Amino acid sequence: MPQPQGPRPYHRRTAAAGTLVLAALCLGGGPATAAPAAPERPARGADGGHRPDVRLLDTITVPVGTVLDGVPFGGISGIDYDPRSGRYVVLSDDRSELAPARFHILRLPLDAKGFAVRSPQPAGGTVLTGPDGKPFPRPTVDPEAIRWTPGGKGLLWTSEGAAAAGLPPFVREAAPDGGHRRELPLPAAYRPVLAADGTPVSGVRDNQAFEGLTLSLDGSKVVTLTEGPLVQDGPAPTAGAGGRSRLLVQGRADGRTLGEFVYPLGPPADAGPVPAGAQRGASEILAVNESDYLVVERTARSGTDFGIRIWWTTTVGATDVRGRAALAGTERAMAKRLLFDFATTGTAPDNVEGLTWGPQLADGSRSLVLVTDDNFGALGSPGTAFHLLAVRPGLLAVHSPDVDHDGSVDRADLRRLLRSGRAGDLNGDGRTDGRDIRLWGSYGRTFPFPRGD
Repeated sequence: MPQPQGPRPYHRRTAAAGTLVLAALCLGGGPATAAPAAPERPARGADGGHRPDVRLLDTITVPVGTVLDGVPFGGISGIDYDPRSGRYVVLSDDRSELAPARFHILRLPLDAKGFAVRSPQPAGGTVLTGPDGKPFPRPTVDPEAIRWTPGGKGLLWTSEGAAAAGLPPFVREAAPDGGHRRELPLPAAYRPVLAADGTPVSGVRDNQAFEGLTLSLDGSKVVTLTEGPLVQDGPAPTAGAGGRSRLLVQGRADGRTLGEFVYPLGPPADAGPVPAGAQRGASEILAVNESDYLVVERTARSGTDFGIRIWWTTTVGATDVRGRAALAGTERAMAKRLLFDFATTGTAPDNVEGLTWGPQLADGSRSLVLVTDDNFGALGSPGTAFHLLAVRPGLLAVHSPDVDHDGSVDRADLRRLLRSGRAGDLNGDGRTDGRDIRLWGSYGRTFPFPRGD
């Protein structure tokens, strides 16, 4: 995630008259209630119109059948960018059937218009190995998501397992050479349990496990998101109904569960007409700050026809369900807001399964790089697409507006904001000032939580 540029000091103010005036503007209340402060306007485009929150800048496609690093390139289900080296890692979901389970290192330089190259520049491929030091035999692994560890010193990756065969998913850490380091413990609720006749009783559904993986910005927490509900949490999403996935937060050092929340898939009507038999699920998650995430929701209408939306969501105000064997249905789910819909672009997105922050763009926007899984052409996809999006500056807070981390956004956060140093620099400009308060107030209108005192 882009960081404030240069060694600029963080400016602090005391909670005096200026703070109280801004508090009144943002929250209202008190003897003289003012109208809520208006959010900062988006930057204007060259035509004088307001720039949208998120724009599609460019798309490049690697054709089906391309050979990279001596193996078929495709089935890409995860991507992550390392700002130190400028390299991307991409993970193939090949279950060691066409070649051993593997990841590739790529370069995707940018220019003022988009991608500076029309095909990724290969920088090496690596085979993943298991605890025994050997490549995975087929089909014992189903790679789905990957992230660099801090400093690019290792990699975290997930496998969906094979629930229909009782094979659980996992999150593992690998060395840069693909060698196995360790595996995080899996909470019992996620382990697939089958009846004597093979009917799933509990745990992840087949092919709906850990599609999404991200790290907290400081690298201390591992966050996973199931593609769909656990068996005991309710039915799988359909064309006529949404579902409830689980977002799991674990300590990277020891795998201890630090939090667990319900992510709501759908509601179904928001994606327009969906034919019977269409598949819906969450295919990736990406950390924005300590409490907020971007989630890719995918509606598969056919092998090449996909609805792809990116949602901005938060754990603030959501029920922590850690340790619950099954959801009761009364839990407060994570709040969410639609951030981007490919349907507005006129571009067919294909099967988006990977999402990462890229380099900061020349105009100050933050880049998002998406990648698609072409299923090696088996379902008619022309190849692996890389999409480049631009997120306007000042839209997403780089630190949580829940400044005191008490699970709510309220006056206590506002009182603390200007005295909290780096944590109060919500817009990431290296200063803690009134702009951060305006962003805090805008966040409250995006996610209208019940506000306390």
